[in-house]
Amino acid sequence: KFEQLGVSPPRGVLLYGPPGCSKTLMARALAHEGDMNFLAVKGPELLSKYLGESEGNVSKLFRRARLSAPSLVFFDEVDAIATARSGMLGGGGGENHDSKAAERMLAQLLNEMDGVQARVGVTIVAATNRPDILDPALLRPGRLDRLVYVPP
Repeated sequence: KFEQLGVSPPRGVLLYGPPGCSKTLMARALAHEGDMNFLAVKGPELLSKYLGESEGNVSKLFRRARLSAPSLVFFDEVDAIATARSGMLGGGGGENHDSKAAERMLAQLLNEMDGVQARVGVTIVAATNRPDILDPALLRPGRLDRLVYVPP
């Protein structure tokens, strides 16, 4: 539909706003209106306690999205897997292993979003209540470069 309007579709959109303001519903509606398959995942669901498995989960998700294109991949609670890497925002001690796993998973997510493999027909939408804690790399052009505030 974007092409019919002569507009290039967004590569990535970040929906942000308070809890309960229909960010997920908005993502579903976007997929429906764009005739895209809807693949939804909550950020914490991708995390695994086993080394390398979190990154593998991200790769599998993007592979599935490419195979079912046109598709929309929706990351709910993206802040759970994409917080700023510099000091992990001063999170408490005892989370060193978890924060390293989250950093590796974020790196894999960024690689997938950059299209290490072609991302033709795959749109990324993410939602958060806390855009202020996201890693700035996630918001660069070609990734989640369109920010949409969803009011209560």
